[in-house]
This record gives sequence, C-alpha cells and structure tokens, in this order.
Amino acid sequence: MVKVNTVNLDLSFELINKLSAIDRFSGEWSTIERREGVHTLKQLKAIATVQSVGASTRIEGSKLTNDEIQVLLFENLTFNKLEERDQQEVVGYFQALDTLSESFAGIRVSEGDVKNLHKILMKHSVKDEWHRGEYKQLPNSVDANYPDGSTVTIFHTTQPGQDTEDSMRALFEWYENDKSTPAIIKVAVFVYEFLSIHPFQDGNGRLSRLLATLLLLKQGYSWIQFVSFEHEIENRKRDYYKVLMHCQQNRPGENVNSWLEFFLACLSSIQDKLMQKLDTRQSTNTLNPREKKIVQLIEAYPGVKSSEIAAKLNIPLPSVKRLLSELIANKIISRNGVGTGTNYTAGRSLKVKSDLLMKFSSKETERIFTLANKHAFIEVKKIILSPKFEWIVPDEWAKYLSLQNPIIALEARTGSDLIYRQVYAVQAFNSPFNFQPVFEIHNGLQIPSALWDEVLKESEYPVAVSIKLSWEGADFSFDVQLVYDIYEG
Repeated sequence: MVKVNTVNLDLSFELINKLSAIDRFSGEWSTIERREGVHTLKQLKAIATVQSVGASTRIEGSKLTNDEIQVLLFENLTFNKLEERDQQEVVGYFQALDTLSESFAGIRVSEGDVKNLHKILMKHSVKDEWHRGEYKQLPNSVDANYPDGSTVTIFHTTQPGQDTEDSMRALFEWYENDKSTPAIIKVAVFVYEFLSIHPFQDGNGRLSRLLATLLLLKQGYSWIQFVSFEHEIENRKRDYYKVLMHCQQNRPGENVNSWLEFFLACLSSIQDKLMQKLDTRQSTNTLNPREKKIVQLIEAYPGVKSSEIAAKLNIPLPSVKRLLSELIANKIISRNGVGTGTNYTAGRSLKVKSDLLMKFSSKETERIFTLANKHAFIEVKKIILSPKFEWIVPDEWAKYLSLQNPIIALEARTGSDLIYRQVYAVQAFNSPFNFQPVFEIHNGLQIPSALWDEVLKESEYPVAVSIKLSWEGADFSFDVQLVYDIYEG
C-alpha cells in the first residue's frame, strides 16, 4: 500500500505492467508521428476535437450530436446568438480545448491558470456568469434524483469557502512537488482529487476531462490530442460514475485502485483505436481521391449509411455502393447491419447498431448475445410497456405492474465459465404513477459492466449475455420492449 497525496494505492505487478505498456506506446509515438506526417495528424486531430467536445458535453446532459456540433463550430465562426444552453456549453468546451491544445506548454498547473480555463469553459453560458472562473460559493454535493422526488447524496464534496481553497492549494502544491510518483498515476490522482473537491459551482466534470488532457500533454503524452479521451469516457459512462462513487464513499484515505484501473483501461483502449485508425490510413495510400474521401468520412462518422455518404460527398449513390464494396473486399472498411440498417465503419467497429428494439412477451422471454472482446457491450436506454388491456389513467396499468412485478434478469457467462447475474425490477426504473409507460434509464444500463465491478481480462472473452424477462403469476398483461445500442470492438 502506498500513499499518493491523500489517497491510497496497491501497486500490483499487473498495474505496473499496464503503466509500462502505455509508456512503451508513448515512447514509440515520435517515430509514428514522423511516419504519418502533418496532414494525417491534422485530420485526426480535427476528428478527435469534434468527438471530444460532443462526448464531454453529452456526459453532462447536452443533446447535440457530432453532426450538429460540426456545423456549429465550423460554420458559425463568430459564435453569435448562442441562445441554447447546449450550444453555449459546446462552444465553451471547444474554445477551452483549443486553448490548452495550442498553449499547453505555457499553462501552469496552478490556481490562476485553472480558474482561467474554467472562465473560458463557461464563457458563453449566461446562466453561469455569476460564478465563472471563481471557486464555488454554495455546497454542490453529487446527488442522485429519483422519480418520486427523493434525492440521495452519492458523496459529499468539499465545503465551499476556506475548505475548498485550502484543498485546491494543497492539490496544486502536491502536484508541483511530487517528483517520485509515475506521471500517469499523478494525472489520474489529480483528476480524481479535483472531482472529489468539486471546486467550482458548475462545470467540474467537463473541466476535469480538460485537465486530464492538459496534464497528459504536459507530461509528454502528445498522442492524446489525436484521439478522444472524452469519447472513451462517454462509452464507459456507467463505469465512470460507478468507480467514482465506489471510491468516494470511503473518503478520506480511500483506496483508489479501481479508479486508476479504469483510467488506465481508457488510455489503453484509445491507444488501440488510434493505431487502428493509422493502420487504416496506411491501407488507403493507394486509393483514388473518391475512395479516400469515403474512408475519411466513415472515420469521422462511424455508423454512417451509404445514402448519407452519397449526400455528404455529392457522389451518385450507385457509385458509392460500388466503391464501398471494393473497400470492404480490401478490408479497409467494415459493413454492419442488414437492410435499411446497414452502416459502415473504418477498421474495427465501435458503434454497430443503435436504437434497436428488443421485444419480450409471455411467449418470448429471453434474448442471448455474444460479446467478442473487452470493447463490446450492450447499453439498454429505455423500457416501453404495452398493456394488453384498456386503460385510461396510469393507476390502472400501474396496479397490474405492481402485482405482476416484471423482472429483467441479466446473466453473463465468461469464457472460463464464470457466471455473473443481476436482476432489476421494471417498475423501479421510474414511477408508474406519474408517467406514461415509457421509462428512460438514467445513464443507461450497460452490459456486462452492470454485472461486475472488476475489468475482465481479454482471456475471459467471449462473454455470453442473456437478458430474460420474468414475472409473478400465470398470465402476463404486458408486452415489454427494451431500446438498446450494441457496440463491438
């Protein structure tokens, strides 16, 4: 057990090996950079920027898609009349990210420079004008809000005023003076401590991800600007909050191994994705201009459809389909889905299908999926109940729901026959007395991460996942649909 600032860590050989693997990649990056050239890296950075801005603001509740962000950032260069809060947050994040990307060497890890970064982040947000660039004046504990109106505090942050000021100054002093802790561990602990303190009234989550990028750049991990750390966090959002909450509940003096493992897993994953992109680009060196444009578009918009490619590039659809077939045959891109759901990705697919319906009834009660590797997961986002009887007010179907108590059981079996199981009561997701029978699931229900805390080793895959519906009583009075996304590595 070692103490790093105010937290504790168990530095196992496994953790040290993960650190070493990330550092080995960083050591090789300068050679890769020279090989790829300025033009390729500029394109990768532009793609990563849009992904980072979109992901980090969506984690906090923004609804803007990457397409909408692309238009907002690069077709409205004056940023006038940003009346919607989502737009204000997106532009603020973009300008803060651009500032640290261009000037990271001159930005100090200090109170003044972090406050200034917060000021840039919140520059366009009218709602946040009163606290922009200053530490919080009111308590801002991290809470979970439930449909019945109740609120449960997940963890308490540092109190405003002198406590916050002292904690932040101590954090800056530790970071400046600690010369023995490995760089990535220092970055991970700094971000964790920053989130624990929650020094600003709002924007702490977004700023923590900007600071992660800033600190990695300052520590020499220059490759971080060509791939989106924020997008990785968005894909693992449920785990992100779960790990933070788990560690925070034991504060002070908590063990943060699970946070460090999560942080390292994110970095390792985006290194893999960066190399996949570069490998794909090497394969495109012999392509003609039209083919290159198609591949570049697919890289920027994974999951894009042929009709969308034709419209965006102004290429006739028959020509697009012919070129796509050739690119697939040469293993430069991948085809996913069937029929109208067919879409394309470059290299290994991340987002394969989204907003799919998984239907359950009294005759169809189970679905089974196979997740091939550690990048693959399913995220359930919504539950739709269809009562098989006439009803006028929610109380009528809520009564049946309560009596029959439908349960969704998640079960996963790993390659070494380890079995994990978790059950969820459908009615627990939302209050049937206040809403129509459509339940949005807060933060999404990710499988398999919803079933266990630890990160599985690659050797544990493939994982067979079963999603099963059960209920009390003989006759079931509802059909149930789950809206879900499925991702593969």
